[in-house]
Amino acid sequence: MSLIDLHWQNFLEDDNDAFSFIYKQYVNELYVYGLSLGFSSDICMDAIQDVFYKLYITKDKLKNILHPKTYLFCAFKNRVFDIQKHNRKTDVQEITDTVFSIQVTVLDSIVDEEERVLLKTRIEHLMLSLSDRQREAIYLRYMQDLDYEDIAQVLGLQVDSVRKLVYRGLESIRKNISGNSISLALLLNTYFFS
Repeated sequence: MSLIDLHWQNFLEDDNDAFSFIYKQYVNELYVYGLSLGFSSDICMDAIQDVFYKLYITKDKLKNILHPKTYLFCAFKNRVFDIQKHNRKTDVQEITDTVFSIQVTVLDSIVDEEERVLLKTRIEHLMLSLSDRQREAIYLRYMQDLDYEDIAQVLGLQVDSVRKLVYRGLESIRKNISGNSISLALLLNTYFFS
């Protein structure tokens, strides 16, 4: 049993310290994910507070949750869309067309300033060549370390569709970088972990 799973079980048994641990563990990840989906900082923070408030008051109904991280990401994503829909009175189609973007940073010690700027530009161009769904699926897979089943739940897709999204996104990147001095592993490492 992982540390998160242990804290989740303790939280379900009314351990407030476990609830605090879960909040601290995921608040930043959810916030960054919301920003990456294109939502404002205020909407992201409101959604986080709403999700954790609802989590706390409905913990008796959560005994069947097997993957707390996936549950939190799904609940958060649904909540930010609900808040935006309520605030802007837009239809669901407009909301689901929100652009998924991630800010690129590059490890300072690897290359000098000029090379970093060129590499960052190249990576941003490669990632923008992907569809929004591909970028989001790759983000959840490599940045949040979710398995395909969990990503499918977050995105509301079938597992096979998620596998295809990730595969096709990585294939597209591979094709665009073939013949260049940058490897896919370096690209993903630079893009997600710097």
